[in-house]
Amino acid sequence: MTPSSTPLTALLTAQIRATGPLTVAEFMTLALQHPEHGYYRRQEAVGAAADFVTAPEISQVFGELIGLWLVQRWLDLGQPERFLLVELGPGKGTLMADALRAASALPGFLAAMDLVLIETNETLRAAQAEKLSAYAPRWLESVGALEADAPLLVIGNEFLDVLPAAQFAVAKGAWFERLVSLNEAGELSFVLAQPKTPVLPLLPKAEEGQFFEIMPSLPGFLKDLSMLLKAHSGSALFIDYAHDKAGSAWSLQAVQRHEKVEPLDAVGEADLTTLVDFEAAGTFAREAGLTAPPMVTQRDFLLVLGAWQRFEMLAESAPDDAAALLQSLQRLVGKDKMGHRFKAWTCHYPPTLPAPAGFPAAEGAER
Repeated sequence: MTPSSTPLTALLTAQIRATGPLTVAEFMTLALQHPEHGYYRRQEAVGAAADFVTAPEISQVFGELIGLWLVQRWLDLGQPERFLLVELGPGKGTLMADALRAASALPGFLAAMDLVLIETNETLRAAQAEKLSAYAPRWLESVGALEADAPLLVIGNEFLDVLPAAQFAVAKGAWFERLVSLNEAGELSFVLAQPKTPVLPLLPKAEEGQFFEIMPSLPGFLKDLSMLLKAHSGSALFIDYAHDKAGSAWSLQAVQRHEKVEPLDAVGEADLTTLVDFEAAGTFAREAGLTAPPMVTQRDFLLVLGAWQRFEMLAESAPDDAAALLQSLQRLVGKDKMGHRFKAWTCHYPPTLPAPAGFPAAEGAER
């Protein structure tokens, strides 16, 4: 497949000729969210027949454990008579359906819940409506459209990894930015040039051979989230592909039909992600007044919450499915599969809330 094979590639090529190279963040924004040709505006991306499969589609245990985590957080908040449960990028609604089925064990939780789904894709909204109609969800286009008039519980699975990222590298003792330009053949290509994204103060001291990624919108996103959480108290949970150590390599990748493709190929028709820097997220969250424990691996998070015990219950009730159930669980928690590649991270307000299940206490926080 050539880089010029999609309608969006032609539009980007014309824009670069008119106004100059794009930052990687600008490229990601257009590729994913262009009103007509953006990937998340026109694709049904999730599922075996689509481009990628997420943890909730692999095993019901994932969503069920998150449901129990949410119930515990509701109890930690003092069982408010009304609270907002917000999911960012809910996919087909599978995670939330599994979570609320598990949460129904404590009926007061469902009675107090106002379910809000942040989703821009009309096809996915329809799938979410079908699975979640019993819970009377309502939809918003963005977190910025949310009004916090009650305590808040927020979840985002594979949400932060699609926030646009800027990429930098050190050459000849100085930071340069990776940009999307045109080569001599007029095709989209990556180049290193003088930085365009105004984040140089956030970059570490330049050392030869160093790479760096930063999501320019992440500080603002966490500031907005902090305002929502601080208005009436609350907690947020994110699970995503994440850096083990930032600064070791660039991580922009494109996936189409479950296979990696070149990021500049199939523009608008392939999913684009980068690894999340949860250490940076923790710094930004604390600067905004939130409490943020260190991230943990998805493996540790799910096992602490009882993934193995839940598997045993399911296998006992459906012994013919035990092998398939075990295989699904191993995909979620295996060290060489999703267990270590994915990380869980949380933040909350006020700081007097107990340490969330599955996480260590934040530095300086009471247990």
